[in-house]
Amino acid sequence: MAASKSVSKPLSGKASAQGASGHKIGVRARFSAWLAHHQLTAVETLVKLLANPASALLTWLVVAIALTLPGALWMTLDNMEQLSGRFQASGRITVYLEPQTSITQGQQLSQQIAALPQVDSTSFIDSDSALDDFRANSGLQRALEFLPENPLPAVILVEPPLGLQASEINQLADRLSAYPIVDSVQLDMAWVERLLAMLALGERLILVLGVLLALAILLVVGNTIRLAIAARVDEIRVTKLVGGTNAYVRRPFLYTGLWYGFVGGLLAWVLLASCWFMLSGPVEELARLYGSGFELKPLSAGAAMALLLSAMLLGWLGAWWSVARHLDQIEP
Repeated sequence: MAASKSVSKPLSGKASAQGASGHKIGVRARFSAWLAHHQLTAVETLVKLLANPASALLTWLVVAIALTLPGALWMTLDNMEQLSGRFQASGRITVYLEPQTSITQGQQLSQQIAALPQVDSTSFIDSDSALDDFRANSGLQRALEFLPENPLPAVILVEPPLGLQASEINQLADRLSAYPIVDSVQLDMAWVERLLAMLALGERLILVLGVLLALAILLVVGNTIRLAIAARVDEIRVTKLVGGTNAYVRRPFLYTGLWYGFVGGLLAWVLLASCWFMLSGPVEELARLYGSGFELKPLSAGAAMALLLSAMLLGWLGAWWSVARHLDQIEP
């Protein structure tokens, strides 16, 4: 009986490629895994912060207070711009007509001036109406009875559009003074220029203070993340030993910084809303006593969103700065 021979067949290329080393992962699967890990890391870091809020509360409060100061200045500047718009009449040009001007001539000139592109509206006041108004508000009724004739001229009140530059208003005043029956033109732009200078100063102050407080947020968040890295040195070394990349190790700390900024931004918005709620009533009462309908506006939705996004960006940058400095120093 012939001895049986066993012949082993070589493995095919397809079968040999079924091992772990030969398995290829598609781009879509890589992206799905990357996105899933980001979601998991974001949730885990938030849960850790909320599980022990006492340790993170100080950082949240520092971020909130640092954002509240420029936010309050921003809200003040918005209300100052609103106030400047309410005093549109302060940029008014008063055109005094010659004494012999008739009512018909004054009304025609008022309509002619209203048609100018640099003019929003006009209002003609004849001399008799001006005298009646002066008599009612001056308290000199008896003294005015001894006057032989009305000393007040007819006037045209010219309202330029809001936002018209001071140089254009001055050019308009020069043009109005050139009309034949115009005696003089009065324009008081001093307080308007002062208000515009104050608004420009406020914008510059917000910029400077915002930059300084942004640096403070970066330092606070960066120092907090540095302490977190120091507490997890052994864990980071083990992760690197089993093949974890710097990006993988860095990711939880970046999300922690992002959550510091997000919660701090929410607290800053709550503080600003509380300040507006406490101040709106007294401000409206003060405006009512001065005969004004001014209302204190809260921080707009766009400004609040910009404040929140800025807080998140600063928290992320602070964490990135701290991790970039200390992560490379930790080697297995």
